[in-house]
Amino acid sequence: MSTSNMENFGVRFTGKNYSTWEFQFRLFIMGKELWGHIDGSDLAPTDPPKLAQWQVKDARVMMWIMGSIDQSLVLNLKPYKTAKDMWEYLKK
Repeated sequence: MSTSNMENFGVRFTGKNYSTWEFQFRLFIMGKELWGHIDGSDLAPTDPPKLAQWQVKDARVMMWIMGSIDQSLVLNLKPYKTAKDMWEYLKK
């Protein structure tokens, strides 16, 4: 993955700094107008064309999540299929 396609996050989640990381990441995602993919307010639509667009946006948020956490945690997210599910896992 080239770094030009990834955002540069100042604070990476290490498993021990959730509060700091969450604050930074939440503001970043809100600035991208995609917070609904994290808090569940932007649900996957049933209309196929709209669903495809939603999935692209959700995948983008998932990539940003993975790009903002320590590499040792990335594979822990493999079972999760949505950004919201990844977020809920990291909150624990």
